[in-house]
Formats: sequence, C-alpha cells, structure tokens
Amino acid sequence: MVAVNDRQEPPVAGDDRTGIDERGPARGRRSQVGTRRPALHRTSALVAVAVLLIAGALAWLAARVTQDANRDLLDRQVEQAATVLSSGVGTLQVQLGDAAQVALATAAAPGPFQGFAAARLTGNESFASLSLLRITNGRVEVLATEGEEPRLPAGGLDDPFFTGLQPDGQLAVAGLLPGEQTRLAFALMPAGDPTGLVVYAESRVDPGPQPEPEAPEDAPFGGLDFAVYLGEGTDPANLVLSTAPAPIRGDTEVATTPFGKTVLTIVGSAESPLTGRLATALPWIVAGAGAALAVAFAAGVEILSRRREVAQRLADDNGRLYRQQRGIAGTLQHSLLPDLPELDGLEVAARYVAGVDELDVGGDWYDVIPRGPGCCVFVVGDISGRGLPAATTMASLRFAVRAYLAEGHDIETVMAQLNGLLQIDTDHQFATVLLGELDVSAGRLRVLCAGHFPPLLVTDGRAEAIDCPIAPPIGVGPARLRSATEVRVHGPATLLAFTDGLVERRDEVLDTGLDRLRETAARHAGRPLEDFVDQLMEDLTGTGAKDDTVLMALRWTS
Repeated sequence: MVAVNDRQEPPVAGDDRTGIDERGPARGRRSQVGTRRPALHRTSALVAVAVLLIAGALAWLAARVTQDANRDLLDRQVEQAATVLSSGVGTLQVQLGDAAQVALATAAAPGPFQGFAAARLTGNESFASLSLLRITNGRVEVLATEGEEPRLPAGGLDDPFFTGLQPDGQLAVAGLLPGEQTRLAFALMPAGDPTGLVVYAESRVDPGPQPEPEAPEDAPFGGLDFAVYLGEGTDPANLVLSTAPAPIRGDTEVATTPFGKTVLTIVGSAESPLTGRLATALPWIVAGAGAALAVAFAAGVEILSRRREVAQRLADDNGRLYRQQRGIAGTLQHSLLPDLPELDGLEVAARYVAGVDELDVGGDWYDVIPRGPGCCVFVVGDISGRGLPAATTMASLRFAVRAYLAEGHDIETVMAQLNGLLQIDTDHQFATVLLGELDVSAGRLRVLCAGHFPPLLVTDGRAEAIDCPIAPPIGVGPARLRSATEVRVHGPATLLAFTDGLVERRDEVLDTGLDRLRETAARHAGRPLEDFVDQLMEDLTGTGAKDDTVLMALRWTS
C-alpha cells in the first residue's frame, strides 16, 4: 500500500518554502493552492492505477491457476484410466495364455480347449469367439472354435498376420474387423512352443458413443468423456470405444497403454471444469472486486487461496478414489492363483494374504499338480518386486512348471528349465522357488530350494525344517541341474511351505520369525488341516506383516 499524507504545515511568513513574499499575501495564497491540487490528484491516480494493476494481475493468476488445476486433474484422470485399462489387458493376456497352456497340456485336443473357452465366454458379452489354430510351414489350420464363427482378417487364414506370429507368449493384435458389428482380433502363440499352436480371439467392440450409467459427480471418472483408439494416434478408423461423439471435443489429454505388441491411445475430456464452477468464475470475481474497491485486493487474495485449497482437496479426494480403485489388484491376485485339487490319501490347504497397503498385485504364488495316485508335485514361489510385471512373471513361471511336468520331466529338470526363463540382468527380476514331489504311498519326499525357505515338517508334535541345500534364486546365475534332497516320511505328518511374509518382520531378526513359526505349528498340529492353516495365519500375520504371504499345507496319514 502507498501511504499518502495530505497534511501540510501552516505557512510561516518570510519563509521561502511557503511561496509567500513580502509583496503581498494574496500572491502567496494563490501559489499555495496551486501546489496542493496536482499532488492530491496524482496520488489518487496512482492508487487507482495500482489497484487496477493488482486486480488485473490477480485475475490473470486466478485464471492461470484454475486452468492448470483443470489440466492437471484431467491428466491424472486420463493416466488413471490408462492404468485401469492396462490391468484389463494383462488379464486378457493371462486368459489367452491359460487357453494356450490347456491346449499344450492336452496335445491340442479340441474338447478340453472348447470346454475351457466355453467357461470364459459364458457371461462375457465382449468375447465373440475363441479359436485354436496350428501353423505348419506357413499353412494355418483351425483345430477348434468356441462361440460365433470367426470373421478373420482380410486375407482369411492366409493373412500375413498369422504367418507373422512368433512363439513369444505376447499378444499380437490383428486390428479391427469391419462388419455388421465391429470386432477386435488378437492372438497369442505360447512362448517357446515349437508346435505352432495359436490361440485366436475376436472381441465385439462398439465404436459409437456408449451411454454411461448414472453416477455421482465425485465418482471415479465422473463427468469425463473418453475415446479409445487402437495404435498410436486418433485415426477414426481405429476407434475402439467412446463415451461421446468422436473426436472428443474441448480441452483434451492423451495417454497410451501397451496392448500386446501395439498400444491403446486414450483421449479424455471433461464435460465441465473439474475444479468447480466457482473456480472458473474466480478471475471475474477478482477483477470486478478490484475495480470497484481497493479493499477487494485483500479479499481477492483470500478467495484465491481458498480456491487453491479447494483444488488441492479435490486432488487429494481423487487420489483416495484412485487408491480404492487399485484395491481390485487383490482380486486380480486371487484370480491368478489355482484351485487346489483333491488327492487320494492327501489333504491340501492353502492361504494367500495381501500386504497391508493392498495397492498393487504381488508375485507370491503356490500350486499343486497331481502326478498319479498318492503322488503330487507342489511349488511355492515369490517374484521380486510388485505390480503387473511381477504378476505376469509369476503366471509365466507357474504355467511353465505345469507345462514342463506335463512333458514328463522330473523336478530337477523343471527347476533347471525355470532358471533359463528368467535373468535378472535382462528381466530385472528374480524369483525364489520351493519345488517338491511327495509320494505318500512310497513315503518319499523330494525337495529343491532356489533361494527359498525349506519346508517345515510337522510330525509327532514337533515341527522341524527339512535340511536341504539352498541354491541361488531363479534368474541369478547360470542354469544348472541340481539333485533334490530326499526324505523318507511316514504318516501322520504335515508339510508346511510358505513365503517370507509369514516370518519376516522389520523390527526383528529372521531366526525369531522362524522359531515363532515352529512353535506355533507344533502347538496347533492336532487341529483339522483347514483350522490349522487358519490358526497359523491368524497368529503369524496379525501384526507387523508388511509383505504378501502364502502358506500351503499338505497332510497325509499313511
């Protein structure tokens, strides 16, 4: 503020500063009045100009902050939509990978594949068909189809899309197939498969504007319009999905997410300002108040600060909704874990508990594969890191174990083959794996540990870890064939396999957690298996557990 003092000292006769001389008082009075009026006028003009400049500056700043806040919120929403879409793409790849593993495990028999595909098509209106193909010397043969008749790319079975597929386990997208109802075609060839099997799928898409269900304004993605295009760019011919007439109008943000060997481009726009109507009108409020009254300067600054707090609260609320949405990761994790089989003379129970943050999928897994009466192979593993890459690697190793066993390999060969699928130098991941074979009828247990905790054998009221060598984790060091540790066991006995989340705590040494597990297992060994496993999880993961946890128990009585 500019302080102006209009008070002047009374004139003193004979003082040259007064403008009065000895020639008369009238002349002196005219001179005094002439010096006051310009100073007062100048001060008023300066104050008015200063207030107008400040008001103009604040109005510009308010408009810029509101614009930036709207763009930032829109950018976050579009990025979050891309993240959600990438989770769906990962699930789609896992489903096609599962179908491929079924075909590999059954020597491409049509019946099992059609049964598996029918279960995936039931209740899923987006899928039009799932087909099993085989490519031999550039010739494509249809082995089985479930659902509607495949439309196929323009060249039919001779289209270069099929002959260009590689056995890398990645989605390959053929593109949009025109017709009465547009379809999106994609395929997957199992990694390392020399037989030329291909799982080909067609999904229905409707590029036209899709009506959105009624939702509150603060719901995730509420008040937003989206358009999804196949590939880079926004070519109308590649439009897959839109919630408003394309191209999307207004201020837009663009994000991409991987879709197999291509990408999906997401364009988003807000129907109305994301920061609210008052924030949009704020520049006009500041400008009007500043032009009307100098006090409006302080009021404008206060309003601007409050609106910035509103924008920050909106951003915080949006982040909270985003974290809640990421909670679906737990559901995705469970969907990747198998159902346990029923085995003669053997009870099996397993539990999976996500870490406390529940913000991302993890890499812990388990599996049990029957190998004849009273005999099975079991595996428990943990992938380093979290997120979709860890979940994808977990699924790959799990299905690789099943595939190698289906080929008739023993567990030593399976472990060596796994070590060739993952390298920390190139994949930036490693895995700890416990692989074992249990033959109840022969009373024999064979175990291999690659960087993982040895299993715990509970018998006669005692719980002891099996003494077996621990090799480096999968992906660390060269692949080598190692001999399994063989233990003779007779019932009744219970075998416990687990991941580090069950025993590791930040505030204690690892031996303390292992001792706690042994004591707890011995104390509750007489319980039924399901109760036994539940009690262990309750006692050992109640407090201090930060990581995902897998616990699997196998019990036999003879």
